[in-house]
Amino acid sequence: MLETIRRDDVADLLTAMVAIPSINPAFLKPDLPAEWFCEDRLAGFVAEWLRKAGIEAEIEEVLPGRPNVVARIRGQAGAPSMIWEGHLDTVQVDGMEAPFTPRIEGNRLYGRGSVDDKGCLAMFMLAMREVRRRGTGCDLTFVAAIDEEVTFEGIQHHIRKGAFYDLGIAGEPTGLQVVSACKGVIRFVIEVQGRSAHSARPEEGASAILAAADLVTHLTDYMASTESVHPLLGRRTLTCTLMQAGEGANSVPSRAHLTYDFRTLPDQTGQDAWNEIAAVVEAFSAARTDGVRFVMHPSFIDSISMEVDHDSRIVRELSKIVGEAGYQTEVVGVPYGSDASKLTRAGTPCVIFGPGRIEQAHAIDEHVDMDEVARGAAMLVTLAERL
Repeated sequence: MLETIRRDDVADLLTAMVAIPSINPAFLKPDLPAEWFCEDRLAGFVAEWLRKAGIEAEIEEVLPGRPNVVARIRGQAGAPSMIWEGHLDTVQVDGMEAPFTPRIEGNRLYGRGSVDDKGCLAMFMLAMREVRRRGTGCDLTFVAAIDEEVTFEGIQHHIRKGAFYDLGIAGEPTGLQVVSACKGVIRFVIEVQGRSAHSARPEEGASAILAAADLVTHLTDYMASTESVHPLLGRRTLTCTLMQAGEGANSVPSRAHLTYDFRTLPDQTGQDAWNEIAAVVEAFSAARTDGVRFVMHPSFIDSISMEVDHDSRIVRELSKIVGEAGYQTEVVGVPYGSDASKLTRAGTPCVIFGPGRIEQAHAIDEHVDMDEVARGAAMLVTLAERL
């Protein structure tokens, strides 16, 4: 580990960032302070910290009051270009007593966002400062993006501006292991249209709840019959996560709504996956003789999957550095999504890499190992130098 990147540096930077609430506004609750639900204060802190380190940093508004931070260390003409990307937003804080009061116990720093994703932001920022001091063999861009936890507007805004890089890293907690593949996810609602009746005469109605149960079983059986398996990611999964139904305690329910989470593999786009399930639902609906119908609503979340070839430069170079530092060199896949998939699908081969464990993300006792943050930053400095 570079002696110039110390755990005390991590503690100072991460303590400051965890103390700035940046919950995604999609999780807004009226009984909590409104200033907890935005990324702009944290964006301002990140940009100012980078500028004090002598790094060119801009704040770019993506949505009203919700900006990305874009920082650059420019390399020589013709040098390879690399992007490091982490996200500013966190999830909700339900069940946490003091989510924005950082607490240090040994090597661990606790608080909302400590591992997802402020530990990664700290890793990138400390590495940028060191690269600025030592010099780099590449043209380096760092993006601290909004909205990774919900609809990915931050990274999509950056991509729409025509940003393209030779290689990239998106920060998520991987235990400093290189992740080259991740599942995609689409979420959608299936509406079940039954027929209401008095519960004293249920035979006159058609229960949307019973029909919904039939559909859940049918889709479960359908998924079990599909043979699509990825060597790193395993099988696809389709999970019914919510069911809302009924009009009253004395009525046969005429409506039900099923919310589904579909974790896809790199051989499908979100639209491909939605079309597949829509066809299954349509056939199931057409076969009913009780008048119940099923309507697929468009996806309200669509996060694309990704896979980066193991022979790509980012996988080879970063895996070698990780191994030299004594960490696991096996390249893996993960079932969760990341902004890496959007960059990769847009033409920038991008892996997922960062300190901490995904099990701690969104947890009540969320924490990150500060030594791991420092080691990750040191590895990134080495990578920038070698390119």
